[in-house]
Amino acid sequence: MRRNHLTLFAVLMAAATACSGPVQEIRQVPFNEVNISGGFWKDRMETELRTTVPFSLEHCAEAIGRFEKCVDFVEGRSSELPQPHRFISSDMYKVLEGAAYSLMLESNPEIEAKIDYVADLIARAQRPDGYMYISHICGNPYPDEMGEKPYTYVIHSHELYNMGHLYEAAVAYYQATGKTNLLDIAIKSARHINHVFFEGDPNYNDGKPVMQAPGHEEIELALCKLYKVTGDRLYLDMAKKFLDIRGITFIPDGDGVNSPEYAQQHLPVTEQREVAGHSVRAGYLYTGMAQVDALTGKNDYSEALNAIWDNLVSKKMHITGGLGACRSTEGFGADYELPNRDAYDETCAAVANVFFNEGMFLASGDAKFLDIAELSLFNNALAGINLAGDRFFYVNPLEADGEWGFNHGHKGRAEWFGCACCPPNISRLILQAPGYMYAYDSGSIFLTLYAGSSTSIPMKGTKVALEQKTDYPFSGSVQLKVNPARSCRFSLKLRIPTWVGNGNFIPGGLYTYQDKRDDAVIIKVNGEDVECAVADGFAVIDRKWQSGDVVDLELPMSVRYVSCDEHVENNRNCTAVTRGPVVYCAEEADNGCRVQELTIEPCAEAGVSAIGDGALKGIPAIRCQGSRPVTLIPYYAWDNRGDAQTMTVWLRNQQ
Repeated sequence: MRRNHLTLFAVLMAAATACSGPVQEIRQVPFNEVNISGGFWKDRMETELRTTVPFSLEHCAEAIGRFEKCVDFVEGRSSELPQPHRFISSDMYKVLEGAAYSLMLESNPEIEAKIDYVADLIARAQRPDGYMYISHICGNPYPDEMGEKPYTYVIHSHELYNMGHLYEAAVAYYQATGKTNLLDIAIKSARHINHVFFEGDPNYNDGKPVMQAPGHEEIELALCKLYKVTGDRLYLDMAKKFLDIRGITFIPDGDGVNSPEYAQQHLPVTEQREVAGHSVRAGYLYTGMAQVDALTGKNDYSEALNAIWDNLVSKKMHITGGLGACRSTEGFGADYELPNRDAYDETCAAVANVFFNEGMFLASGDAKFLDIAELSLFNNALAGINLAGDRFFYVNPLEADGEWGFNHGHKGRAEWFGCACCPPNISRLILQAPGYMYAYDSGSIFLTLYAGSSTSIPMKGTKVALEQKTDYPFSGSVQLKVNPARSCRFSLKLRIPTWVGNGNFIPGGLYTYQDKRDDAVIIKVNGEDVECAVADGFAVIDRKWQSGDVVDLELPMSVRYVSCDEHVENNRNCTAVTRGPVVYCAEEADNGCRVQELTIEPCAEAGVSAIGDGALKGIPAIRCQGSRPVTLIPYYAWDNRGDAQTMTVWLRNQQ
């Protein structure tokens, strides 16, 4: 229920003469309008509510303490200054965002009070002009990391990155509760940044517009969210300005983390054609570009984005959806540089991969982008958090030998990290997964991520209630009840993933099936088989729908054997095993040996059965043939039974 607040937000909205809302044709049904009713995501949501969200809030104590010290200093109660830090506030903002999403699933006065307490601290710490960055407000920055003064070292200070995550938290909390306390702070900050960066403020940069894009992208996509929830065109225009000045008004001159490529500042964004630099920064940049294209309808970045996407999925992405294979830069390497044991594949990069591809779908309507979003979500992203919801991966290799600290010094999962960007990132992604399940335009409803869920969608002057039942991704059976308030004609579009076919596991040609099968997709309406045209990866059922109509979709869920492009040296003469969108791996706990010793017989018959007990109880395991029987589990579920486990996704072929 929305609550009445006479606030800065309300005043600005009343006075706004900007556009009344987004103009994009395809719109997501937002997370707060989708109810998760059962299955895979219901279990994950329960874990978030019971464990991850309160656990994460507890680990925000240091970040919250910095705000408390800042407020005491600003209000003259103490001279003790908070320790300088570039980005710890952003980690807290992501935790707040996730906590806000959780309130849509279940009311929790204690969590809501905690968010309100922190929001009050932020508001009191924020300068009257809207500036928000603790180390500069308190006058004790590390100049080499933050600059002597505000906005003097935008390439590395994370000032704008932090604000982007604050904006996302503010939007989520407003959507969840109707409260504008965080949103008021975000609006005040965004208007300040617009003034300083694009108009000029005498208190910053000698009054000249800063006109520099941030070194770590994030504010661009956050401004798009701020625009969508307020309808104020200023924020969309700001997002576009930050994109359009990148690689033009400032180009760094250095190596490594100071190189132009590291922060995607080597070329104007419209001229970029390959993924480059730090993988999380890149993913957030491409997300911002895709979202601005979708919201403006101009497609100013579509040529660049499509080339970048092709380069990514055909040459630089792991089969798990992981991005940024190189540890040295946490970024992209050369074409086909995809190590297994030494892969970096940061959890945050997988989250960014989901955001990017969701944005590409909204701008184009092509389901191939959803295939990649789904791949990253069910594999690399979910691997970033354990099944209990309280241990995390920062790094996600495709092979582990059980003997070294691949995970930022940890042999396995960690309780938290000093740089804690990944734990709240995967948490907030899981909690907003309901927002990736349905989309619509003026004449179509899209089923984009199958899950036990229900929602109601405006269509042709009426409301269409949908109720979906499925055990996806472990079952390909989906039943959808369609209940329009009055009968009307529209197209129902059911996503038919690339992995259903006989060619590629995913778009791009990097990962191809060894086995050819005749499994068919079956679609029924009210019990009768229907043949549907497939367009842009969707089976289209165009008809006049009546209340009580039932659609049944059957996607084949066979075990499949996958080869990698021969250009990837590490994967020659090796096989990966998949089922549906899920990538499987061999772990020592199931096989009783170092899994590097195992071989596999490609295309042999395989069995699927649920694990009977333990941490993985109920999860389907695959049993294949090789030099000995090989048991495989979903990649996302590895390292839930002890940290000294060997693991591999790619198994050597039996000779």
